Amino acid sequence: MEELKDVEKFLPSDADIADIRFEASDIVIYTDSKDFFLDSSDTVKKIVSKVKKRVEVRPSSKLFKKPELAEEKIYDVVSDKAGVDDLIFQPSLGKVIIRAEKPGEVVGNRGKGLQKIKEASLWDPQVERVPSIESKVVNRARELTVEDPEFRKDFLHDVGKKIRLDKSVGDEWIRIGGLGGCRQVGRSCFLVQTEESNVLMDAGIDPSAKSGSQENYPYLNAPELDLQTLDAVILSHAHMDHAGMIPYLYKMGYDGPLYCTKPTRDLMIMQTLDYIGIAHSESARAPYDSSDIKKAVKRTITPDLGDVTDITPDMRLTLKNAGHIIGSSLVHLHIGEGLHNILYTGDYNYDSSEMLRPADTNFQRVETMITESTYGGNDDKQQPRENAQKKFLSKMKQTLNKGGKVIVPVFAVGRSQEILGMLADELDRSYFDYPVYMDGMINDANALHTAYPEFLSEKVQKKIMKEGDSPFLKDQLHPIGSHSEREKVYEGEPSVILTTSGMVTGGPVMSYLKHLASDEKNSMIFVGYQAQGTLGREIQNGADTIEVNGEKVDVNMDVATVSGFSAHSDRQQIINFCRNLRSSPNKVLTNHGEEKKCFQLASTLHKALRIDTSAPQNLDVVRLN
Repeated sequence: MEELKDVEKFLPSDADIADIRFEASDIVIYTDSKDFFLDSSDTVKKIVSKVKKRVEVRPSSKLFKKPELAEEKIYDVVSDKAGVDDLIFQPSLGKVIIRAEKPGEVVGNRGKGLQKIKEASLWDPQVERVPSIESKVVNRARELTVEDPEFRKDFLHDVGKKIRLDKSVGDEWIRIGGLGGCRQVGRSCFLVQTEESNVLMDAGIDPSAKSGSQENYPYLNAPELDLQTLDAVILSHAHMDHAGMIPYLYKMGYDGPLYCTKPTRDLMIMQTLDYIGIAHSESARAPYDSSDIKKAVKRTITPDLGDVTDITPDMRLTLKNAGHIIGSSLVHLHIGEGLHNILYTGDYNYDSSEMLRPADTNFQRVETMITESTYGGNDDKQQPRENAQKKFLSKMKQTLNKGGKVIVPVFAVGRSQEILGMLADELDRSYFDYPVYMDGMINDANALHTAYPEFLSEKVQKKIMKEGDSPFLKDQLHPIGSHSEREKVYEGEPSVILTTSGMVTGGPVMSYLKHLASDEKNSMIFVGYQAQGTLGREIQNGADTIEVNGEKVDVNMDVATVSGFSAHSDRQQIINFCRNLRSSPNKVLTNHGEEKKCFQLASTLHKALRIDTSAPQNLDVVRLN
C-alpha cells in the first residue's frame, strides 16, 4: 500500500479526499471537494510522473447530485443531436455511463462537453456508442458489462493489491506450456509461468472435435495448471477456438481477472451465450451456463490498445491491433525488469482488409514469439484481395443470373463483415441488386461493429460516421430470425445467403444445405479455412453425398473456394511480419496450424531469419530463461 501513501503526499490540503483505491493497475482518488474534482489535472500529472500509473479523480457519494437531478442536468447540457439513449449511474464508482448515438456530440470539442457534464452533475461521465442496428444479443451483452458495480469496485481494488505485492524478482525462470492449439487448429491455450506468476493466454474449443470429448477442450487438467493459483487470463480475440472455454475456468474455481479489449469482451459474451443455446437446441450440454459467463464479465478488465498494464508483480501486458477480427489483439508480455519479452500473436492478419487495419509491428522488445501457422505451409499463398473479390463476384453473379442461390458459410464475426463490405461496395455502384440474407449471429455482430468503429479501418469508420453510408445498413441486407423467414428464402428469388457456421459444423447453414444442396442451379462459395474433420472440408473436397442432421443429402450444387479473404496471414505475410517487427525475436514457436504447416513454417522462419524455431506439441513445456 506504499503506492497509495505516495499519492497522498502530492494531494493539496483542501482536496478533501474521501478515499484512495486501486482499480487494477490504475489508481482512483475519490474526493468530497467540488473544486478538486473539477480541476485536478495539474495534481494528477505530478502523481502520474511519480508513480507511473494512470490516475483518475472521481466524486464521492457526498459530492455528486442525486441521479434524478443529475439526469435532468445532463440532458440540459447535452445536445439533442447526440441521441442520448440511456444514462446508467454507478454511485459506488462515482461514474455515469452515457450511451449515445453520436458520442462526439457528448464529448465536445477537446472534451468541453464532458467538462460541462461534470460541472452540471458532479458525476464522472463515461461515453459509449449505441449500435446503429438493434440487437437483443448486443443489448444483453452490454447489460452484463455494467452489472454489480459495487462488486467491481472491491474486486479491482483486490486485483491492484495483488499486482503490487512485494515479491522478490531476481534471475527468474520462465516457461511456456502448450495446453491446446499446438500442431492443430482449435482449442488454443497457453500457460506462461515464472517464479512469481501464472498467466493463461486463451482457452478455446476445437470446433472440429466431437462435442464433449477431451479433444474438444484444452488440457485444463495439466499438472502445471492450478486454477486456484492462476493470476490472470488474457483473451486475444473472441472466436470460439480461443474464447469458448473462458467461462468454464470460472465455473471450475478461477476467480481472477480476464484481460481483453472491449469488443472482445462483448463478442465473448455473445459467442458463449450462443454456444450454450446451440448445445441446448441439439439436446447436448454445454460445459458451463450463463452464470459462469456473468462471473467472467464481472472480472473483465479492458485496457485500450497500446496501454501498458501491470497484471502480476512481474508481468506487464500490452495489447495491440492484430487485424484479425474487431477487437483482436497481439498479446505482449514484459517479464521482470527487462528480463524477457513474449509476443503471442493469437490470430493475426498482416494485410489491409475491408474492415480492419493490418497487425501492428511496433514492439520495442520481443525475445520469444508464438505465431499462428494456419496458412504457414509451403504451398500457402493467398491471392491478392482484389483478385479474390473479382473471382467471388463472378461466381456469385453466374449463380444469380441462372436463377440460383449462393450459400456462403462464414464466421459470424470477421469473414461475414469482410464479405458484406465488398457487397456494400457493389450495391453502391449498382452492380447488382439481389437480396442478401444474413443468418445466425451475423446481424448481431454487425451491430457490435457499429458500436466500436474506432477499431475498424479508416474507410469503414468514415462510412459508419457518415449518415446513410454504413455498409451494415443497406436496404438489400435482411437478417433472418426464424424458421418461417428461412423457408421464404428457400422458396424465394435468387439471393446471396451469408450463414454460420463458417466450417459447416452446425447452425443454420445445415438447413440451407438440406434444402438447396441438391439443386445444380445453386452454389456454395467457401471464403474461409475448413478444418480437417469438418463437413465444410468434406464438401470442399468434392463429396457427392453428405449427411445433414442424420439425413443423406446429394450435393449437386456448384462448389467453389475463393482464397484471399482470410483474416489470417499467409506464409509470406508471416515472414514479412517477423522481419518488420521493430524488435526481431530470438526464438519463434509455431502453433494454430495443421501439424505439417507448423513444422514447415518453423523450418522456413529458421532459414529466413536465422533464429531458433520449433513446433511444440500439446503438453510440451518450453523453458525460455
